[in-house]
Amino acid sequence: MKTLKSFGLLAGALALILGTFSACDEKEPEVIVEDGFYITGEATGATALSVDYRMATGNNEADDNKARAGLYEKYVALEANKDFTLLLKEGTVETKYSAVLSEVVLDGENEQPSLTLLKGTLVSGTAATPMKVTKSGLYHVVLDLNTESDLANPVILVVPVEWGVRGVNGDWGWKKLKASAFNRTTMTFDTTFAEIPSSGIFKFSYGGGWKIQLDDAGSVKVNTNLGLDLVQGAGDIPMPKGTDIHLKLIWTLAGGELSKSYKMEMTGNIIIEDPTTFVVGFSGNAFGTNTNPPAEWGDPSGATLAVYDAASSTVTNQENKAGKYVYNITNLKMEAEKEFKVRMNGAWIGVGGATIVGETFTGTDNFIVGAAATYTNVKFEVTWSGTAATEIKVTFTK
Repeated sequence: MKTLKSFGLLAGALALILGTFSACDEKEPEVIVEDGFYITGEATGATALSVDYRMATGNNEADDNKARAGLYEKYVALEANKDFTLLLKEGTVETKYSAVLSEVVLDGENEQPSLTLLKGTLVSGTAATPMKVTKSGLYHVVLDLNTESDLANPVILVVPVEWGVRGVNGDWGWKKLKASAFNRTTMTFDTTFAEIPSSGIFKFSYGGGWKIQLDDAGSVKVNTNLGLDLVQGAGDIPMPKGTDIHLKLIWTLAGGELSKSYKMEMTGNIIIEDPTTFVVGFSGNAFGTNTNPPAEWGDPSGATLAVYDAASSTVTNQENKAGKYVYNITNLKMEAEKEFKVRMNGAWIGVGGATIVGETFTGTDNFIVGAAATYTNVKFEVTWSGTAATEIKVTFTK
């Protein structure tokens, strides 16, 4: 026992000695700053390079939202009348970029927002003097190095951001959200809707537009909206049915993809809808020779009302009713050169909103029937997210 005790004391002493040496050799963790473009300066509050201020690779909305070489974007809070510049880090080489900024007024033309932005031609090195904004707030900073040589000059945009929504309750105008006080690291934008009578879709948009052109020709454009998963230019965001729906968009300073800087909160009396009870079918003037057609452009009824097919449907989430739902119409006649829309739970769905299989229709809004035909079956397949239809496929069988 004495030997064991002595060994324990010796082990403790050795651990203390080793710990002392380790403490003496311990260093502060190294801060690794990746290569790329950064926004720096007193206006940002940053005293040193930080990944939080690193810009993301930009997408060209005019090129199917593909990543564009030399295009960079970032949402950042800038304090008024204080300096900021852009800095390109390439290994140990750091190059400053800036521009002499001039006001440009956008009036909503070509789906652009209605606002006044700052724009200038990029310069680098010793010519890069600090830039300033005159109002503290959140800004969308965009730069294009003209790597593709398709712009007149390398360019920078500094755009004031006031977020709003488009599409709620079918209103694709623009409803401005209430902004919190200026803060360099986080700000919120919110509103409350007294009633959402039926589930739908929407997007976040600033300034009431969808995109901003970097050139007069419109060959390079950046998104001014956030869609699904808060990705710029992505698909629509589901909006549930309910009352007193409080919607909040939260911006937080973060590096990487633009979506990493945003999150959304939605609270209130959300109503879970049951797709088995949805009215699904067609409305239009193309169904006049059916035995029991509905009134032209009335809600689906009689020959144009689809019947829910439980055996072919799959509910993947019993709580929110998410899943794939199938509905059928049998023996449907359609007349030539007449028009119709697909209907689902009150929604009017035209060309581009539903995938048509087994038949070809023309049109840019309403579907236009070419030749008259009778279909033994028309199958509607609706993928329901729990708050909205994310896909609608209609298969025509003669």
